[in-house]
Amino acid sequence: MLTRILRYVKGYVRIRITGYSPERFLNLCKYKKIPVWGLLPGRNFYDMNITIAGMKKLKPILRKTGTNLRIIEKIGLPFFLFRHRKRKIFFAGAAGCVLLVYILSLFIWNIEINGNHVRTDETILAFLRKQDVHCGMPASSVDCAGIARMIRKEYDDVIWVSASLKGSKIQIDIKENSDSREIEEEEMTEEGTDLIAEKDGVIKEIVTRSGVPMVHAGDEVKTGDILVSGRVEIKNDSQEVVGYQYQNADADIRMETKEAYEDTLDLSYTVKRYEKRKKRQVFLRFSDQEYTLGQKVEAGEKKEIFSFEILPQFSKSFPLPFSFGIREEKQYREVKKTYTKKECQEILSREFERFCKDLRKKGVQILENDVKIYKDTQSAKAKGTLILLESCGKERKTEHGNLGENNADTS
Repeated sequence: MLTRILRYVKGYVRIRITGYSPERFLNLCKYKKIPVWGLLPGRNFYDMNITIAGMKKLKPILRKTGTNLRIIEKIGLPFFLFRHRKRKIFFAGAAGCVLLVYILSLFIWNIEINGNHVRTDETILAFLRKQDVHCGMPASSVDCAGIARMIRKEYDDVIWVSASLKGSKIQIDIKENSDSREIEEEEMTEEGTDLIAEKDGVIKEIVTRSGVPMVHAGDEVKTGDILVSGRVEIKNDSQEVVGYQYQNADADIRMETKEAYEDTLDLSYTVKRYEKRKKRQVFLRFSDQEYTLGQKVEAGEKKEIFSFEILPQFSKSFPLPFSFGIREEKQYREVKKTYTKKECQEILSREFERFCKDLRKKGVQILENDVKIYKDTQSAKAKGTLILLESCGKERKTEHGNLGENNADTS
């Protein structure tokens, strides 16, 4: 590929050799180290490519071999420039384009942030703008070490920052302190947490990893009942309670619950019939100023405005200060309709299936379902009860008590 580019830049010629001994011509070219390529044999002739410098050395070879040469095509940048030597505006535009690309490469057009989970890109970009680091600034004034230092100083939970300049882009890689959550969990462990029931039901399965189970499979529980306690008794050799240890209760608990389901659908509904006639307006917006072209478009009774707007941007972090688009005003009339029995069943069934699908996504198993569809003169209703098997156990801070109070309660 590089060889082809270099040949095009230097220029070369496609020639045709005819005569009594073209093979001897090729041998002499090789002997004189004149490069030829793209050799194509024909009837009593050979077509080939040769460089401009090699072309100038062919006269004695042609005379010696008695062959004739005809130029088929001139290829390359020198010939292109010669053919278009009178088109000064074209070359001026090309030179201007190259110059513009070079000038644009001297500025920053994108700031990319990676590794941030706690804060959004917009939050960090807003902070950098306050520190005079933004898109459009000269690339020569970018201090990567200073940017990393500023971010570490501003955000305490950021433990590592790397800022690098890649062309016209500043790339910032961040590593946040993931141990802070573990520290919070350790603090919670010192206080302890219980697992409580979020709703009424019957315990079907309980596997405790930490804490003291307060219920067993088959027990009925009410909302707020403690399922697993985070307070563990410490006993001496006489099996007397001498203290308590607090930990975060952890368990897999499956509970059978009942959930009422009800969904109502009005039989009458309104649809919009849009008129074929519509108004269209093109707009161009600079900051708070807007310029329009076309018919006047405005919202009103039984009118809707549909708009399509384009926000040009060099990159996600550098939008341009203008936008443009199209607005359409459509008038409509309202038409009242009534659902048929079949449509009611389809809509209510579809909504119920969506409800069940959401439950399954949460890991809830549907054991029984007696939901039925009822219809009267004004509405249709899907109503019934579902028996579910779901995970339960909501964390709540363990209540602390001193040993004397608990011993008194025991006695």
